[in-house]
Amino acid sequence: MARPASRKALESPRPDGGHLVKPERLQEVLEAIRDAGERGITKAGLARKLGGVAMRTVDRAVQLLEDQGARFGKAREGRPALIHFTLEKGPDWDSRITPHARMALEVALMALEGTATELWYDQLEGLRALADSHLSTRDRDLFKALQEHVCVRGGADDQQALDTKMLTQVLLALGHPEGPRELELTYQAASTGRTSARTVVPFTLTHDVFSGGAFLLAWDAAKQEPRHFRLARIVEAKALARRGLIPDKRPLEAARELQIGGWFSPSAPFRIQVRVAGTNWPQALLDAPPALPGIEVRKEKGGTVLLSFQATEPSGPTRFILQFGADAEVLEPKSLRTQLLATLKLMAAKYR
Repeated sequence: MARPASRKALESPRPDGGHLVKPERLQEVLEAIRDAGERGITKAGLARKLGGVAMRTVDRAVQLLEDQGARFGKAREGRPALIHFTLEKGPDWDSRITPHARMALEVALMALEGTATELWYDQLEGLRALADSHLSTRDRDLFKALQEHVCVRGGADDQQALDTKMLTQVLLALGHPEGPRELELTYQAASTGRTSARTVVPFTLTHDVFSGGAFLLAWDAAKQEPRHFRLARIVEAKALARRGLIPDKRPLEAARELQIGGWFSPSAPFRIQVRVAGTNWPQALLDAPPALPGIEVRKEKGGTVLLSFQATEPSGPTRFILQFGADAEVLEPKSLRTQLLATLKLMAAKYR
């Protein structure tokens, strides 16, 4: 009768090949090949890395890793020709992240440092620490150098500290496994500074780069409409036991998709057309179209571009359009042309 596997073997975090090669040895071989990068490493090099083990131990480790899903590049170099191992894919149990995934996380962090509230940055910073613990030494050095040579500028940074207790309650209500719970809020108005109490059903957390803030989009049952609440102006929050009821999610979905700079209206969306001229603006807009709802950028004769996008409220589009100064002309709708004309007259009066 075969002897039962030991408790230690059953709890092994990965297939270990029994008595052939210990799990720790497989990990060491994998890390040595990973750290070698594109130049690779020979069997002799692996044996030295492992403290002078026998070559047959290296052979067994490589074979076991391949049996467990690893894929190695094996290039013959030199005279006499020696096999140089490179890692193309880790085994099935490998917990290391790929350099491409780490790069994506790093770029996200760099962007958020210049364009987002510290709430999101702090959360991703924790992921960065976790990811770093799963990087090879070589890749860790690569990203350390990368941080010193990438700079992101031009966004807005919400420096207002968020209350952890408030945020916890918002997340508890929003992420309840049986559906969102009702949420009691004490909210401070931007215009007057006064606070008011209301009960809402949370729907989505969003971050808007145009305004540099994090918002809670929720259903206001008393007013029967979607409402945006800037997280930094929520004084207190309490998740209730009652399940939140949203009679129709379509207005909330529209508000999420059509808001610009945190501004939106329950009104039907309208199409905005803006012609942009200038030396650099047209090509810049063609190279990097702004992230506006339903954006279309079309090149015109004469070097101008026609921007077309949707909105439900004029404040966000107005803020966006004014950055182009005299190089922008609103073609549609006429109501926005009229509003911009009034705004520009008031602006001009300040310079008389």
